[in-house]
Amino acid sequence: MEPFSIFSLGDILMVSVQEEIDDSSIERLLHSLGNQVSKNKAKAVIIDMHEVEVMDTFLAEHIEGLVSFLHMLRSRVVVAGIQVPVALTLIDFNIRLKNVEFALDVEQALSRLR
Repeated sequence: MEPFSIFSLGDILMVSVQEEIDDSSIERLLHSLGNQVSKNKAKAVIIDMHEVEVMDTFLAEHIEGLVSFLHMLRSRVVVAGIQVPVALTLIDFNIRLKNVEFALDVEQALSRLR
């Protein structure tokens, strides 16, 4: 089973990311998401991170790369559900996710995109 799921919400795709995502899973996510964005002509993607309890530089760089990739496909991206300890860790280690929009949860992300 993949450590991510992709759901279509009309012209918005939602990606649910689990904690144990690795390099090869990120590659599969990029390909799968790219195909679905093109196929569905998705105007936006929500990346739901509420299940991620730890984010290191590895995952942060991949999320940033995923956002850049989706911007190239002309999709707006909102990262939702970052836990407070994860946000504090990112700040402590000076990890900056550039050009990334954030929402507290999926509901807030959806309202921003509509």
